[in-house]
Amino acid sequence: MHHSPVRRRLRSGLLCLAIGACLAPTVHAQSNTTGSINGLARSGDTIVIENPATGFSREISVAADGAFRVGSLPPGTYRVVRRGADGATTVRENVAVATGTGASVNFADAASSDAARLDVVQVVGTAVNPIDVSSVESATILTEAMLDALPVQRNVTDVALLAPGTTIGDTAFGNLASFGGATVGENAYYINGFNVTNFRNGLGGSTVPFEFYREFQVKTGGYGAEFGRSTGGVINAITKRGTNEWKFGINTYFEPKGLQEDAPCVVRPDGTPLTLTCRNSASDIEANFTAAGPVVKDRLFIAAIGNYRDYGEELHAVGTYRDRKNDDPFWGAKLDWRITDNHLVEYTGFRDRRHIVDTAYLYDHETDTIGERRGATTLQRGGRNDIFGYTGYLSDSFTLSALYGEGEYDRSDVGEGDHCPVILDVRTGVNIQRGCWSNQLPGTAVDTREAYRIDAEWDIGDVGIGRHRLRFGLDQEKNISEDNTFYSGHVLWQYRPADRSPTGLEVRQRFYENAGSFETRSRAFYLEDHWNISDSLLLVLGLRNEQFDNKNALGETFTKQSNQWAPRLGLSWDIAGDGSQKFFANAGRYHLPVANNTNVRLAGAEFFTEQFFVLEGVNADFTPIIGAPLTPVSVFADGSVHDPRSIVDQNLKPMFQDEFILGYQKQLGGHWSVGVKGIYRDLKSTIEDVAIDAALNAYAAANGYDDFEAGGFDFYVLTNPGRDMRVFIDMDGDGTLDQVDLTAAQLGYPDSVRKYHAIEFTVDRAWDGVWFLQGSYTWAKSYGNNEGYVRSDNGQDDAGLTTLFDQPGLLEGAYGNLPNDRRHQIKLFGAWQFAPEWKASGLLNIASGRPKNCFGNHPTDAFAAAYGAESFYCDLTDDGVYNPQHYPRGSLGTTPWTYRIDLGLEYRPLWADKRFAAKLDVVNILNSRRVTEVNEVGELAPGTQAPNYGLPAAFQAPRGVRMSLSYDW
Repeated sequence: MHHSPVRRRLRSGLLCLAIGACLAPTVHAQSNTTGSINGLARSGDTIVIENPATGFSREISVAADGAFRVGSLPPGTYRVVRRGADGATTVRENVAVATGTGASVNFADAASSDAARLDVVQVVGTAVNPIDVSSVESATILTEAMLDALPVQRNVTDVALLAPGTTIGDTAFGNLASFGGATVGENAYYINGFNVTNFRNGLGGSTVPFEFYREFQVKTGGYGAEFGRSTGGVINAITKRGTNEWKFGINTYFEPKGLQEDAPCVVRPDGTPLTLTCRNSASDIEANFTAAGPVVKDRLFIAAIGNYRDYGEELHAVGTYRDRKNDDPFWGAKLDWRITDNHLVEYTGFRDRRHIVDTAYLYDHETDTIGERRGATTLQRGGRNDIFGYTGYLSDSFTLSALYGEGEYDRSDVGEGDHCPVILDVRTGVNIQRGCWSNQLPGTAVDTREAYRIDAEWDIGDVGIGRHRLRFGLDQEKNISEDNTFYSGHVLWQYRPADRSPTGLEVRQRFYENAGSFETRSRAFYLEDHWNISDSLLLVLGLRNEQFDNKNALGETFTKQSNQWAPRLGLSWDIAGDGSQKFFANAGRYHLPVANNTNVRLAGAEFFTEQFFVLEGVNADFTPIIGAPLTPVSVFADGSVHDPRSIVDQNLKPMFQDEFILGYQKQLGGHWSVGVKGIYRDLKSTIEDVAIDAALNAYAAANGYDDFEAGGFDFYVLTNPGRDMRVFIDMDGDGTLDQVDLTAAQLGYPDSVRKYHAIEFTVDRAWDGVWFLQGSYTWAKSYGNNEGYVRSDNGQDDAGLTTLFDQPGLLEGAYGNLPNDRRHQIKLFGAWQFAPEWKASGLLNIASGRPKNCFGNHPTDAFAAAYGAESFYCDLTDDGVYNPQHYPRGSLGTTPWTYRIDLGLEYRPLWADKRFAAKLDVVNILNSRRVTEVNEVGELAPGTQAPNYGLPAAFQAPRGVRMSLSYDW
């Protein structure tokens, strides 16, 4: 029997409703702060969208093909009314719209017998993501209600780690997540559409208390042309907003010291302690006060939060005890002004400034005695953000939105002992701080962002074959980093054993200073067509163009990447035509900007030198008694702002990654769905700084520059490793820069490689009022010779300027399994309302280990050897003969598998009308304390083995208990 396209889509939608397949939020390529309602009705019908909580209402006419769509809707619960031409009215209640989602609402033909049977079906939101035939993205929606039910840690990273394909990064960078094999510095973070990412080195972004968040959208791949500046993932957070009903809340969270288990201590084979983390302790008490409601009913709304926190931490190390405290409050507010139903204005403001006081004392670990106070450092973090937004429904088919925001983030470290020199004593193999200094690199560091964006959506309907919906927009950011950094006391001394010294000891002397104001401007525009070729086939065709302009300390452009074209192509096929099965595919290119850290380090007035001397003794104040020099002065930076042509490859190409995804999902009954997805990522181009001294010396000899000699560390150039270079160097000493063309072979660096393969299996069981469950298994492999933006091997957060490509010898053996390679991961979480007043929840995470390496001194490349234990050569024998062996990356096995079970129990008594809640969360209830990282430095110096090699550097967080009380009215 023949059915019209409208009838087929209606029947498909009704069947979906009847079996419960449409009961959860669906993920579309929406604006990053809004969602939509989509559906089918009869041509000529009128659709009214109402939000009873705010009085918002929109009315549109159904198109000739029976389709309707209302986009750019603030997240919330809506009522959808169909008014037929014959006067009949059909209503759907409780239509849930979440961030970046499209809720499906279908109305049957009034003359259809199906309608008579199914007219009472209503659309209701749930906690997990079902099959969505309108989506080509890989995204997970995590709502406030879902997260409140789970024993998840109250931070953005642990929320992101619930999504498939995410893994925890190394502890050197704090608590951050890796997406799809990328480094933890390659993600983008948004709050209410405003980019709050740390643009200095990509590590994290601004944060707000959990009570201010409404929901999170975690994009792990395949995201549309609207998003850029990320080769990892996107964490898109939306805050709460007010309604016509005043609501107030108070809650408190506390983690008492007595209920937290101790972390392990680490002891060397000879019995001496390496770490004293088993003596550490921490306590955290947090209180939140929230209020939300109408300033003017149906027109102006506010949601506000005050957060008060008392955090304390006691840290023990050999020779040093530190007491860290912070009690700064947080405030945030969200205003929504509905000028008319067609014009909405909003404002978000929050202050997350913190002053963390870190006080250091001398410490006798043998007697567990805290000694003389050495001084305090104030870690100034956070700042203020102000975000303004506008949404205009200019017609039934055209919507315009605009955003303007300003953000500030202070990263300054100011210490009482900043006049004292840095003294590091590693003569016994333990890095002990000596003297009165309290902060190695003090100074001021403040980042400010000014950004705006305009986005438009135009539903142009049927044009040629199928229906088209266009999305297009542009955005711009001006990011400025103010920096004034120096070694405490303006010098660093390090005492270490050395065979080349007649006393058996040497002292390393370093000077470092840098200051300036550094600006980067980023611009982008995009165009995206959502093309419904037929009822069951959707193509998403997108194109993004980006530009990054990085300026030096003089305000001059030192590198500018223009016309970075990023195509995005997605496909979704509703195989059976009823929403029960879906095949989808995605291919896209994603660019990453040059971090502002590169402006500061490479294009500033940086002064950085190093020299080694014989250590003849130590004075009473621990300053050195130095003898004869063992090396000449190595000048890494001479304090001048260099001509951009001498530090940047004039053939420099952008950093970008290509991604390909294929997937399949299937509905099983009314509540279950399963899926499988294959992912391939290839970092096609990397930007790094490389030393070109050896290549220049060979070039000078071949071209008659007899007086030219580079010392090995004089010339660092920003380039694409493995490619030919054009740079300008004064080769003949006449003060004029000469053009120098060097081939990839002459430079001696291999191509930068990072590849990621993964297969993800997912299972979802939708919330039915009693329980829900969500789980995934991911097999993944991340391999190559370059981790990416930052480097976990040595904890280096110098985005784009890591040591890996500093000398060709450091790349020997660098190809292998990368630090974010976690071959297997199992995640399972859910909640169970087992009694009217009681809810239990759980979270399981099982993961394979991280690859292990050995880093030592390069035995043949003198320039590489000067970097110390940075090459993939080590002498692991104990026979008294120095015989370094080559240990390629990841060839020494992995850390052990880890497993963690978190459990939660919540009590909401009926006598309090469920307004009061008491909750107990136990993290890592089995107290699993597996090793997650090991010391990978195998040598202190050539022939001197590192006593800490192979010993644990990090463990799983031990069992902890969090208790909370809340009351809402």
